[in-house]
Amino acid sequence: MRKKNILNRHFLELTGCIHNHTKYSYDSKISLRKIFKAARINRLDFITINDHNTLEAKNDAEFLEEKDLLVIIGAEVNDQQKNNHYLVFNTDRIITDKRAEEYVVSYRKEGAIGFAAHPCEKRACSRFRKYIWTDHDVNGFDGLEIWNYLSEWVARINPKVNGLFMVLFPNLFISKPNRDNLDFWDELNTRGLRKSAIGSVDCHQETYRKFGIKFKFLSHKAVYKTIRTNVLIDEKLSINQNTILEALKQGKSYIVNYIMGIPYNFYAGIKSAETSAIFGEEITWQNDLKFYYRLPKMAKVKLFHNGKFVNSHFNDKGFFKLESKGFYRLEITRFGRGWIYTNNIYVI
Repeated sequence: MRKKNILNRHFLELTGCIHNHTKYSYDSKISLRKIFKAARINRLDFITINDHNTLEAKNDAEFLEEKDLLVIIGAEVNDQQKNNHYLVFNTDRIITDKRAEEYVVSYRKEGAIGFAAHPCEKRACSRFRKYIWTDHDVNGFDGLEIWNYLSEWVARINPKVNGLFMVLFPNLFISKPNRDNLDFWDELNTRGLRKSAIGSVDCHQETYRKFGIKFKFLSHKAVYKTIRTNVLIDEKLSINQNTILEALKQGKSYIVNYIMGIPYNFYAGIKSAETSAIFGEEITWQNDLKFYYRLPKMAKVKLFHNGKFVNSHFNDKGFFKLESKGFYRLEITRFGRGWIYTNNIYVI
């Protein structure tokens, strides 16, 4: 946890990995104890557990006894065709055998918080099926995954061509978020729906056999060094499950590829002479509005307005002068690879 002064406002920043699977998932055999150990080694402040169609981790003794790491238990539900995967929190119910429009609405009515998981997956090999968000008119969720580590990795693997190389060097294939996910997110915000974005690991730990040898790869310990979502919480608030989930829901967060660097003194926000706003907030239009940023390293900083690219800098600090109302966000890259993706700030 870090304290950050952003445009003369004070926040606590927590770094965490969202969307993990444990021994309670049908496709994962790893215990919570090993996951918690991996999180502590990587100095995470929080993680979320989203096993497939179960909340059993809530009853696990290792979860109940954990004191140091903030662990948020949710679930990952899906429809009868195994599409429309949905990360849901703040609920005690698992809804199965329903259409996405039914469980999204039902969870929303009870006050649960939910995110569409890997909505626009792609595949290089037909051996691996896609698990997509099939109907973009079903949009009652609070946000969506714009960058999912496992989804992006599987999108590029073709076992006969690059399988062993991808197993040995998986991070080489994690370059940028799927642009279709970003476009879907921008489309929703353009329609005035104000959806937040998260980055996820979707970590299961996998096994690969080649030449009679079994490899374990994509472990939690390794993947926790990659895609994280960092949340910003007003220093006057308590740090707990509710404040973290509320920050994720509101978009008071940004997504970081830690492979490309630690954002130890990164900040960004919109400021005028009188007021300021961070990610997920709104600010009233004035002629002197500027979108400021500061980075620990030189990088390419792209400004997006209403989902469209408008300007870019190559620098470690600076600002963009804003020309009109709308929603604004940054995409920051190094050496052509994705590094930091912010949530939107809304100029009204």
